[in-house]
Amino acid sequence: MTGKFIVIEGADGTGKSTQARLLVEYLRGRGLPVVEVREPGGTRVGESIRSILRNPAFRGMSPQAEMFLYMASRAQLVGEVINPALAGGKIVIADRFLLSTVAYQGAAGGLGVEIVQEIGRVATGGLRPSLTIVIDVNEKKWLLRKGFQRNGAQVGLFEEPPDREELKGLEFHKKVRDAYLEIARNDDLSVVVDGSGTPEQVHERIVKAVADALH
Repeated sequence: MTGKFIVIEGADGTGKSTQARLLVEYLRGRGLPVVEVREPGGTRVGESIRSILRNPAFRGMSPQAEMFLYMASRAQLVGEVINPALAGGKIVIADRFLLSTVAYQGAAGGLGVEIVQEIGRVATGGLRPSLTIVIDVNEKKWLLRKGFQRNGAQVGLFEEPPDREELKGLEFHKKVRDAYLEIARNDDLSVVVDGSGTPEQVHERIVKAVADALH
């Protein structure tokens, strides 16, 4: 029996981690076998890589170096956790997957969408999600959540010190959002979900999207 692989995606500040957790709780509450993973991370190798990628001290890291670190973490996660879980008939819920690297390093970082997708196919062994849910939040709400002003200045609303991704600035993150929307709308295994409203309202939309796509 082959399991299902569902990925929750979106730019920083869209609430994707909260929604991934709520979806896991929902599915487990219905007695389904669920494995929860996050990127980068999810393995000892991946968590070590995550600490490098999130460290503001490495702010000058090149997009190429970023991409290969993300891919290395992803390759380990697929081989060590995701593939065995799917082979065992489990549902894997991932907080980010390949589309994140395509949007951040490929589109916004300037490496190119196609080349990042091709390297990603090698890193993942060609694994594709059964469904990718992209949570989208309009610009005004996103600015408020991430502590940006419309002139691009940040006003320090982070719950924790900003990591490397959060320090890249407003224009970079606008490119990320545009890339997510364009790629998702041209992929028949992806769906864009409105991220406005309460977490519970967004969760209901995601549950409906999962049910529509997998049944």
